[in-house]
Amino acid sequence: MKNFNPIRGTYDYMPREAKIREIIRGKILESYQNNGYNLISTPILESLDFLDSSEGGDNLRLMFKTIKRGDRLDLTKPDLSEKDITEEGLRYDLTVPLSRFYANNRNKLPNPFKAIQMDYAFRAERPQKGRNRQFIQCDIDVFGDSSINAELELLKTTIDTYEKLGFNNLTLKINNREILNSLILSAGFEEESIKTICVTLDKLDKIQINGVMMELIEKGFDMEKINKLSEILSDVKERGVNSLINYGVSEKTVLDLNYLIDNLNKMTDGKHNIMFEVSIVRGQGYYTGTIYEFYTEGFGGAIGAGGRYDKMIEKMTGFSVPAVGASIGFEPVTMLLKEKNVMFDAKENLALIYDEDDDILEVFDIKSKLMEKFNVSLFARAKNMKNFYEKIVEVADCVTSVKDYKEGKEIKILN
Repeated sequence: MKNFNPIRGTYDYMPREAKIREIIRGKILESYQNNGYNLISTPILESLDFLDSSEGGDNLRLMFKTIKRGDRLDLTKPDLSEKDITEEGLRYDLTVPLSRFYANNRNKLPNPFKAIQMDYAFRAERPQKGRNRQFIQCDIDVFGDSSINAELELLKTTIDTYEKLGFNNLTLKINNREILNSLILSAGFEEESIKTICVTLDKLDKIQINGVMMELIEKGFDMEKINKLSEILSDVKERGVNSLINYGVSEKTVLDLNYLIDNLNKMTDGKHNIMFEVSIVRGQGYYTGTIYEFYTEGFGGAIGAGGRYDKMIEKMTGFSVPAVGASIGFEPVTMLLKEKNVMFDAKENLALIYDEDDDILEVFDIKSKLMEKFNVSLFARAKNMKNFYEKIVEVADCVTSVKDYKEGKEIKILN
């Protein structure tokens, strides 16, 4: 017997759940647009040459790739490699396609340019709570602004958006790749090792410091340097921002970090836990400056993240363009809102039942009047109304008939 279930890590959404997801997506988009960001769209497919050179960290290993087609696919060659048979990949995030979009269209765009992307990305990872193989990302990004105020506006917009969804007790953890670079160099590692070490450090919350040390040993790094890095991380974690100067972190980076945290706390009246956290890494190699992650009670991982990636456009085009972004994790957010049974205002769905002998012009006239208050769907009266009512709850919140409407009877609430 055929299995009609969706592929593992992907989901079908019934009408009621799909409606809720679109309401949430709409609220996020409305908040982003209200803060002056502009919606764009990019293809789900990108060239592998572009994706593979994007420094996406472990995400490159999780990328879905497509097979060449037609005459481009030659399976008769000896010793075929993956590169011989693939040429494109599904985007694993929205940042890399956005950078290509900007590089391609920068002459038509204002400076700075503030973008919104709300679309699907794909990763071949092990599905778990809040992490799917096909998932929606809700991103805002700024191109052309190198000041810390770009981060400030991005993070304030993101916090505002979370609050509109009912998240009133967030933890925002902030770090900076320059801080991590200085700490790694202070431990005695070479500069060319930084990106590899950051990929491992990004797993700190999952495998703890012992796991990080073991992985660095497996990668062939010197044990003395690994121990030194562990000591430095522990010291910074204990003593906080003021200890960073001891490890070669620039005064500007420390000032920017304090500026960001202090102003966000003032803007949000201290409602959220906004803090420096040295263990925040963001495994993608393209990050160059400020990095951050959002957390909330009831979910073990981050529900949003982002950071500054000033070198990506320059790597593509040779033109230096500062860039920074933030993303709301749509899948964990919708899951948490569903668990909390959070309700959002929206037009209710009404099922309007008509009989065979009803005047069809009158039926549509009644439907038009009801549409001022409801989303209205017409249904011919079923032979088995008990079965009809059992199934109609999946697509309707309430029900009435043409006869009942004409007689002025109350609309029946289904839930």
